[in-house]
Formats: sequence, C-alpha cells, structure tokens
Amino acid sequence: MVTSPGREASPSSNGRDLPASINLLRYVAKVYLALFKRFRIVGASQIPATGPVILVANHTAAYDPVCLQVACHRRLVRFMQAREYYEQRPVFYMLRWLQVIPVNRTGNDTASVRTAMRALQANGCIGIFPEGKISTDGEIHEARKGVALLALMTNATVVPAYLRGTRHFRSMARDFLHFNHVTLYFGTPIRFVDLAGQQRTPQLLDAALQRIMAGVIALRDEQGPDSSRK
Repeated sequence: MVTSPGREASPSSNGRDLPASINLLRYVAKVYLALFKRFRIVGASQIPATGPVILVANHTAAYDPVCLQVACHRRLVRFMQAREYYEQRPVFYMLRWLQVIPVNRTGNDTASVRTAMRALQANGCIGIFPEGKISTDGEIHEARKGVALLALMTNATVVPAYLRGTRHFRSMARDFLHFNHVTLYFGTPIRFVDLAGQQRTPQLLDAALQRIMAGVIALRDEQGPDSSRK
C-alpha cells in the first residue's frame, strides 16, 4: 500500500483520537512534507491501532520524527531524544508539549526508560532511532540494546521502518529546507511472544535487537541502492 500526504489509505486516517492541537500541528507537518519532501508512506497499515507499540527506524535526517508522526495517523508518537536538544529554548516547550522523552547519551538513563515503560504500559506509542544519532553517511550503524530491553519488559509490538531518499546530513536547517523525495516504508510487526518470561540476559537482548534491526535492514534491502545517496 502506497499513500501520500494528500490521500492516506488507512482506516485510522481521520486523527479523531489525537488532541485538536496535535492534529493541527500534524496537518502543518503533512503540508511541509508534501512541499519539501514529496513524502510517501508505504505500509502504514502495519502500525497497530491499539496496544503498546514501538516504532523503530533508521535515522538519517533531522526531520525523521516528523515523517513517523505524520505516518502514525491516530496515535501520538512519543520520541526518545537526546537531552541536549530537549533542553534548548524555545525548542524545549515544543518538545514538552509533544511529550518527547529526554535521554542521556551516556546510555545510563533509568529515568527515561521508566518514562517510556509507563507510556507503553498505558498502551502508548514510542518512537526510537536505535542508532542513537543521525547517520551522516546514510548507512545503518550499530544499534543500542535499549530498544530490545524496552520491548521485552513491556511486551510491546515493534514495527520496523525505513526512511529512503534523504540526503547526506549537514545541518538541521539544511535538512528541513532541502527539496527531495522521501519515502517511509513500514515492515511486518515484530512480537516477542517466544521470549516472554525468559531472563533478560545480554544474550537474550542481543537476539531481540538482532531481530529488530533485521526488520529495518530487510526494508532497506528490498528497495535496493538509494540514488539520492550517490
């Protein structure tokens, strides 16, 4: 299924479950993506309409979170973002309004994990870029185990996603103002029913993380070389 900002083929495309202010912001984001990025969505029906969900994607541009939220029609995606961005004013007020979860880059941040867990236990939707930073070369780099731990602790469904068509990252301003053609692909949801109840050893986390990232990589490989990266 291929959808565009002007015509989204999903039963949940009316956004009735989101606050009016969030819907307004989402509409502005749709217009921006349509004009600057010629944005397309493939497979948005893979996103469960209810229950705890973790969206996992590659990270190659500053506007990647905008793409994921626009694609998630009736659910507010609570992203986990580096604390240094969260604390910048006036961006801070916008991110707090969108319920973004600040994360320390050290990787030792139990407070952010607890916040994400509470959101998922309340059947929320969390967005994570497991590489931890924007990939400047467009490649998918080593992912952190936090997403695997979060999925196993909450029994959340993980939906892999892949963004294609972004240019080499230079700065946030250039990312947002550059004209290009971006497509967001969603893959088959991943559930860890077979791992439920097992002790969360490093080996188990590695196995879960490998399964998650394999979903993202499979979406990349299905599309072949990205001409925008040449």
